[in-house]
Amino acid sequence: MFGKNRVEEDLERIRHANLPQKYPKPKKAESEEHFGAKDVLAMIIAVFSIALPYVLVFVAIMGLVMWGITAIF
Repeated sequence: MFGKNRVEEDLERIRHANLPQKYPKPKKAESEEHFGAKDVLAMIIAVFSIALPYVLVFVAIMGLVMWGITAIF
């Protein structure tokens, strides 16, 4: 008795949702995305912020090794 109206309402909502839209939104292709100069700069800074500490530690260790070798001879 009470459930029939809800079933009809649900069916009407489903039918309405499945109807094609008059003006569908255009989908943006993945190949149309472009990186701007700020995006490239942000990526370069991110890579440097990750790699630079390791490079500096390597250079410091090599400098200490070279300094130790020259101090011995």
